[in-house]
Parts: sequence; C-alpha cells; structure tokens
Amino acid sequence: MYIFNKTTRPKSFSVRYLPLALAALLVCGLCGCTEIDEESPAPVMATVVSEKPYPVDAGSLTFEEAPKTVGSLSPAITEIICELGFSDKLTGRSEYCIYPESVSDRTTLGSAANPDVDAIIESSPELLISLSPIAKKDITAIEAAGTRVWIISPPESVEDLYRCYEDIAAVFGGKLNSAAAAEDALEPLKKAVNDAKGSIESFVYIMSPELAAASDSTFAGNFFSCFGKNFAGGGEDISMTAEELLELDPQWLILPDSVSIYELPEETSGLSAVKSGRVIILDDDVLKRIERPTSRLDDAVYEVLEQIEKTVNDSGEDDVSAEE
Repeated sequence: MYIFNKTTRPKSFSVRYLPLALAALLVCGLCGCTEIDEESPAPVMATVVSEKPYPVDAGSLTFEEAPKTVGSLSPAITEIICELGFSDKLTGRSEYCIYPESVSDRTTLGSAANPDVDAIIESSPELLISLSPIAKKDITAIEAAGTRVWIISPPESVEDLYRCYEDIAAVFGGKLNSAAAAEDALEPLKKAVNDAKGSIESFVYIMSPELAAASDSTFAGNFFSCFGKNFAGGGEDISMTAEELLELDPQWLILPDSVSIYELPEETSGLSAVKSGRVIILDDDVLKRIERPTSRLDDAVYEVLEQIEKTVNDSGEDDVSAEE
C-alpha cells in the first residue's frame, strides 16, 4: 500500500495542484476588484416617459378620455367641432346652429340663454359646450343628470380663436395632435390675416350713430387691427364725441351697414376718411362671421380687402397704406 508522507510524496505534487492555486488567486483578485463601496452613489437608471394624449385640462374640467357624445349651444362651437372632424360626436345643437347643413338633423337643445333642459337631459350627451353663460340652476340640473358642462370664454382676439380651436381639438382628439389639427383648420384664416397686414394705416370701427367704437380688447376691434392701427385704443369699447374722432382723424372709417354715414354727427363730415370716401361698409354676412368667429373669417378678410382695393383704385391712390 502506498503511504503519503514527506518521504513518499510524489515529485509531481506541485505540478498537479498548481492550476487550482492559480484559480483561487484569480478569484480572490476579482472579488477585490468588484468590492462595493458603500459610500458611492447607486447608479441612476434612465427612464423614458412617453407623453400620453390624456388627461386633457380644459377650463375647470379634466378629461381622461374623449367624450363620445356632445351637445353644443353655440353656432361657432358647432361649426368648429364639425370642422375639426368630430361631427359624429355631435348629438345635439342649439336652435341657432344652422351651419354646416349636415347638423340640421341633430336634436334641438334650445339656446345658451334659454336651454331646453328637458331635451338635454333626455338626449344625455356626455358633454355640453357653450360660448355664452348658462344660468346656474340649469347647469345644476344638467350636471345632476350626468352631463358635464364646459363654458368656453368667448374669444377676444384672433389669437384667442386659435387657442379655442386647439382646446377643442385636444378634448376630442387628445393633446398630442391638437396643435396640428388646429393648424390645419386655421391655415386659410392665418394666410388671410397675413395678407391683410399693413393694408391700411389707421381706422376706427364705429358701431352706432352715437359713435360707439370697437377697441382692440374686443374681438371685432382686434380683428380689424390685422389691417392697420386701431385708433380706438386697447381698452374697453368706448363712446367718442365727434370732436375726439375728428382729433384722431383715422385714415379709414369702418361701419356696419345698419349705420349710415349720414346718421353720424354732422361734424364727422370733416373727417379725412369721409371726405376721401375711405369708408368700409360691413354687410350682414361679414358681421355674423365676426360675431360668431370661426376659420371662415378668411372670407370676411378678403371682402374687406376688396373694398379697400376698390376704393383705392377708384380714387387713384398709389399706396393704400399711405396718408394723403
């Protein structure tokens, strides 16, 4: 029998066990290199957060998803909803919503001033929208029946109208595509507004024989400001005296067709605009588009531009925006 001791140990011992010793040393070295320093900050893993189309905040409401059915008590809102491609969601309309003609078969819900609460409750839209205030008692009854009410502030400027489009597009289509959808719908109007810039030097829009003037803080006054400078200023609508109007002496005078220039105070005959015939008359169609603004305002812009061009050509002026 073979006895293992110092005198009998095979000479090949160190050779046989050398690989194991080297492996042990290697493992110890690796462990030493990977020792965790408790004071070192933990690695930060990057997280990618993808934006979602909802929720969408609109006014005081938050939408977790698009409403499936909607009633509109404002002609402009009805038109915008259809223009943005959501007419299939429109189940009810006000009695004044007559455009587009395709909405004529929708349930009539009264108006913002006199909503048909029973009809609204019976048709039960998820959402009811209005540009005009609705009586609190009516809102309470409508909301109690399960319909949410969204009162949109009427636009006071062309930029406000742009935001109105984007808000409606976001509620019905999600916030990811709302800006692009609004931009597509408003492209003709934005082009028209750009074409109108600098077409006249100054104006005052007189809305009544008492010389009530539209300022820049109103939609009408702001709309016409895309043509030139509004001498009525940027405050609230104001009532001028004939003397104040004569002192301002705007290059152009704008009037609704319901107000004749002969109904204005006699002193206004001394205005440069009156003496040179630079008076723009707004027909009912233009006035309605200004009162209920949508992207179809582009037609109103071009109708005003046609009047300006005709007046300039008839008078033989070379530069429409230059004072005589």
